[in-house]
Amino acid sequence: MTHRGLANHVRWAADTLAARGQGGAPLFSSVAFDLVVPNLWAPLVTGQRLWLLPPDVELDQLGAELKKAAPFSFIKLTPGHLELLDPPEAFAPVVVVAGEALPGAVAEKWRGVLGDGNLVNEYGPTEASVGTSIYPVVGPQKAGVVPIGRPLPNMTMRVLDASLRPVPVGVVGELYVGGTGVARGYANRPELTAEKFLPDPWAPGARMYRTGDLARWSAEGNVEFLGRIDDQVKIRGYRVELGEIRAVLLDHPEVRDAAVIAHEQRIVAYVVGTTEVREHCERSLPEYMVPATVIAVDRIPLNANGKVDRRALPDPDQASTPDETVAPRTVAEERIADIWEELLGVRAGVHQSFFALGGHSILAVRLISRLRAEFEVTLPVRVVFERPTIAQLGEEVEARIRAEIAALSDAELLAGADKV
Repeated sequence: MTHRGLANHVRWAADTLAARGQGGAPLFSSVAFDLVVPNLWAPLVTGQRLWLLPPDVELDQLGAELKKAAPFSFIKLTPGHLELLDPPEAFAPVVVVAGEALPGAVAEKWRGVLGDGNLVNEYGPTEASVGTSIYPVVGPQKAGVVPIGRPLPNMTMRVLDASLRPVPVGVVGELYVGGTGVARGYANRPELTAEKFLPDPWAPGARMYRTGDLARWSAEGNVEFLGRIDDQVKIRGYRVELGEIRAVLLDHPEVRDAAVIAHEQRIVAYVVGTTEVREHCERSLPEYMVPATVIAVDRIPLNANGKVDRRALPDPDQASTPDETVAPRTVAEERIADIWEELLGVRAGVHQSFFALGGHSILAVRLISRLRAEFEVTLPVRVVFERPTIAQLGEEVEARIRAEIAALSDAELLAGADKV
C-alpha cells in the first residue's frame, strides 16, 4: 500500500466525515483491521480527539461505552456492530458501515434514527487502501442488501466478465477497482500479485485490483455487491452462491439477520427471526439452493472485528429444526423414510424436502421405482417434484392405495380376501 493511496482515503474521511463535528471518533477494533483507518487518522489530521475504548470491552457493552464519550463527529463500524447497538442511538451525526454486506432492514432502522444520507455504506478491499465506494442511504430501503454505491474521489470501479470486458447494466460480473488507492502488491508474493493486480486497460501505466467479488450495476448507476466468488460452492454438482441465498433470506420480513454455510453437501442457514423461510426461498431460488436446514439463533456470532464468526455458529449436526425432529408417524411414512435413507444416506424428518437433502432427478427416478415396488402402486416421477416430502409422499401413496381398492369389484375384493 502506498502513502499516496492511504493519504487519498484519509483526505476524503477528514473532509467528509470529521468535518461533521468536533467530537473526533472512537477506536474499538484492532489497529491491524483496515476498517479503523478513518477512525484513527481522520480525527488526528483535523486536530480532533481519538477516543480509545478499553481493549477488553465486550461487544454487548459497545453501546454503553460509546455513550460515555458521545457525540462523535462520525463513527465507522460493521453491520454486526450496528446490530449490537439496539435500540439504535445517534452517537454521531454520520455513521459509516463497512466490512460486510449491509442488510436493508438494518439500514432502514438506522436511517430512521440518523436521517437521509447520514448512514453511509462503504465498500473497499484492503488492497485498494481501505475504501473504494460509498452509498449514502436515502429513502426507504428494500429488504436484501444495500448497494455499495459509486467510487470515492480518485477511485474507479468496473464490473467485468471473464474476458475483462464490461458487462451491461444488471448483468453479474467480477468487480475490479482502480485509481490512486490501488496497492503495489503483496510483499514477497510475486505470483499472487501478478494474479490479482492487472494492467488497467482504461489507465495506461496503472493497475487495477481483481477483488474476487461478484457485483452488478443498477439502473440508477450504483454498484450492487452480490457476494464473494470464493463463497461459491458446489452442492450435488450445482454451483451455489451462498451470498445470494443470504440476500434472499434477508428479503423475508421476519428475518433480521442471517448467515449461510455449506455443510456436507447441504446448505445450512442460520437466521435471527422466523425459521419458516422455505416457501419464501422457493419463490426466488432454484430447488438446489434452498437451505436444507434452517437453524434459529438469537444473534449471528461476531469476531472481535465485528465480522461473522463462522466457527462459533452452532454445529448443524447437533442443532435441529422442527422439520428434522418430526419422525415418521404412519407405516407408509416409515417405509418411505427407510427408502430415503438408503438413497440419500440421511434419516430425514417427514417435512424435509427430498431435493434439499441431496436428491436430484436421477435419484427421483430411483425413488419412484422403489415406491412402486414397495407399495405396488402406480406413481409418475413428477409426484416427487410436486410432493417432495415424506409426509406428502405418504399421503399420495395412501390415497392411491385407497383409490385402487375403491375401484375393485366385489369379486376382486373377495378373491383378494381368499388369498389372505
